[in-house]
Amino acid sequence: MTISALILDPQNDYEKSFFIPVATESFFKECWLPAIESLELQWTDLFTTGVDVEEEDVPHIIEELVLIREWAAKFLNEEQKEKMFERIKGLQDKLPLAFQRKDVVVFIG
Repeated sequence: MTISALILDPQNDYEKSFFIPVATESFFKECWLPAIESLELQWTDLFTTGVDVEEEDVPHIIEELVLIREWAAKFLNEEQKEKMFERIKGLQDKLPLAFQRKDVVVFIG
């Protein structure tokens, strides 16, 4: 299984093609969860079960991603960091772009 972000009920081609990979389930458990648990994060913890994200939630998720990145820089090996940083950057750059309509909901899980 893979954790990723996609738009629920897409209305146009952009929304239909919107997809942000986050991590495989095994990599998420191995590398993301220790950070999330150590930092007692709320939003990113929901990625394992799945969470609906609205535009006003994005700043909170971005804040958590910054904290995860800082944690990973200290505790993960180079290969793990590189993989995680790439996915964090993808979320930080692309997630805000999903909300081109007022009622867009992004599912991350």
